[in-house]
Amino acid sequence: MMKRLKSLRLLRNKVVLITGGSSGIGEQLALEAARRGAIVVVCSRHQDKLEEVAHKCLILSGRPSFAYQLDVTDPDQIDQVLDKVRHEVGEIDVLVNAAGLGDMVPVANQSRRSMDTMVRVNLLATMYLSRCVAKQMMNQGYGAIINVGSLAGKLPTPNSAAYSATKAGVIQFDNILRMEVADYGVQVLTVNPGPVATHFFAQADPDGSYLSHIPSWMIIKSDSLAKTVWDNVGYKTREINVPGYTTAIGWIYQVMPGIGDWAIKKFFDFQQNKDLL
Repeated sequence: MMKRLKSLRLLRNKVVLITGGSSGIGEQLALEAARRGAIVVVCSRHQDKLEEVAHKCLILSGRPSFAYQLDVTDPDQIDQVLDKVRHEVGEIDVLVNAAGLGDMVPVANQSRRSMDTMVRVNLLATMYLSRCVAKQMMNQGYGAIINVGSLAGKLPTPNSAAYSATKAGVIQFDNILRMEVADYGVQVLTVNPGPVATHFFAQADPDGSYLSHIPSWMIIKSDSLAKTVWDNVGYKTREINVPGYTTAIGWIYQVMPGIGDWAIKKFFDFQQNKDLL
């Protein structure tokens, strides 16, 4: 089984399905997979953008590429798209759950609808897609499931409680899924980036109050992240934490959470909104 898993180190002619593939991290993962010769399948709600990404993948890989419109919050749509992929493309070798969204506001100001949507997109969809594809991969004896978590799932920051909770859920879900599928030759890789240079913050942080506290040198380039991810597929890598030093910071926070809370609040110059007092 390990030999078959190792075959994923070369993505040539492997079927790679990516949610959130029309933009951001998902798009860059799709383009990089295509450069490595994969048969790329991109999914999202935005059909026009999907078609553009799929066309770019076709040019880069010289292999067929596919675009399927998908609302990941709808389990019936997920079932239908997975069925189409298996019949029209083939069995999935690599699944990437990159669909995600955020809303960076204090908990007391956050709407129930916003919290519900983040849980459905970031966590429930990731769990359901992973569950469906894991069954197929266990039967075929190899595969890789890549779930995009976040540094926010390891380190708390003001104004990101609901978002961070969904990403912490992804990390713990992967920790258990990894144990359950390892004996079947299936890799589960959790990707935990810090802030990435995408359009994510245009929606999550429209006034820039969150991003303004992040030094420019901490911002990650999405194309560089994509290369790092694919360089670790087909190995025993459990997690990718980017930037790398955040692994040590996360460990320190677990050991000294009180000092960690003080330092994080200082770093973000955080004060409770006076309107709430």
